[in-house]
Amino acid sequence: MKPLNYLLVVIIATFFCPNLSAQPFSMDAKIKPVKLELIDDEKVEGASGVITNATLDKDSHYWFAKVDMFRPIDVYVFSNYDDEDFKVEIANANWEDVADSQNTGSAENGVTHFQIRTEGDFGIQVYPGSKKINYTLVIYANPPVKEFLGSAFRKARPNELKPASDNNENGTTSTGSGGSGDSGGSGGSGGSNNIILYAIIGVALLVIGFLLAMVLNKRKSAGIFILFFLGAVQTGMAQMHDGNVWGPNSQQQYQDWLRDRAAEDNGSGWDGAAQVGKGLKRLGSLGSGVNKALGTYGAAKGAYDAYKGLNTCMNSAPPPSMPKIPSFCETDDCERCFIDARQRFNQNRYTFERLKTIYTCTKNFTDRMIAFGDNVSGYHGVSGLAWQSQKIGVLKSVGVLKESYDKKYAELIQSQQEILMELNDCEAAHGIPDWYDRFGYLYFEFTKMNYARKD
Repeated sequence: MKPLNYLLVVIIATFFCPNLSAQPFSMDAKIKPVKLELIDDEKVEGASGVITNATLDKDSHYWFAKVDMFRPIDVYVFSNYDDEDFKVEIANANWEDVADSQNTGSAENGVTHFQIRTEGDFGIQVYPGSKKINYTLVIYANPPVKEFLGSAFRKARPNELKPASDNNENGTTSTGSGGSGDSGGSGGSGGSNNIILYAIIGVALLVIGFLLAMVLNKRKSAGIFILFFLGAVQTGMAQMHDGNVWGPNSQQQYQDWLRDRAAEDNGSGWDGAAQVGKGLKRLGSLGSGVNKALGTYGAAKGAYDAYKGLNTCMNSAPPPSMPKIPSFCETDDCERCFIDARQRFNQNRYTFERLKTIYTCTKNFTDRMIAFGDNVSGYHGVSGLAWQSQKIGVLKSVGVLKESYDKKYAELIQSQQEILMELNDCEAAHGIPDWYDRFGYLYFEFTKMNYARKD
């Protein structure tokens, strides 16, 4: 199957099979992770989460969920029936790529708590302890926090409100990464942004398919690739838990279920009824901990940096050398023409940042996987010649990735220039003539340079 056809398979799976998703990359076919779908929080706009329960005996449990880079994620895991010590790990691109590890025995109140940021799938592995364990897993995705980009605007000085010909200084600008953030809007390119972003993500999944085929020494790699999508998500469900999940607003329903479950376990000889109070206490007494994960907390602007980025390719600060351009209106409390244009302007900025992050992370992942393929091409019964053939296909798909990025980049650049010209008209109407020629173009040139593909 040609590389482009693989990409089409990924896109089809993404759009027409929404319940199918790639697990964090693994060479071990025995690993069958369970995907957890986040449920919208009815009390906190833009937030979502999930609560589930599982019994751990001898084999590790694998879970994964999909999020985007602007949402700080809280993950909590704790024992319900006892104080058993067991280990929990957060994985990134693959199960061996451990981003953080904690033990319930050394965690405060026996609750492991991970604060993370990532783009795409992330994995949670729970290791068995010395005896059978019943535990609760909570994932809470806070509302999007985009303020780390900072504001691109500052209040214009008096001399900058005059035409350039009336000034000895031509309205110089300062650069820096500080400033308060403007809230994002829903304007911009809309759905077309997501299509290209999904296509870029698809290339990463494509590489996984090639490598799975290579390592498992199967000639019909397309078949394995599709089976990877169809089989990896659901097959672990029965082994790990009964499929029950609760949303962020269903804490009481979960507590009732857990009490009933403990009573049943007590009848089977496992003293769950006597021990479940510890789990309920952990669930209800953490205040800013688990209660935060159950929907009573909204991420503050300053909290973003407290969440660990799983990818080194993710930025958590304003882009270097970002200019601060003068404006008649520094904040969002402006005339309507400022508000509408600023919303589209910021949405464009967020899309640029996410596009760059997805591309950089995907490219880094691809480079690592190609290096891995080169290293193991002489093992596992796979000939070096077979890998070289597959590698050509992967490299062609990387070319498709680059073309997709460049196409989206050009679209966003054009969109930003149009938005800046709208701001130019608004600035002129309120006191800054020739705003784009004097100031706006600086940010346009910065954007062209900062988000252009470096390879």
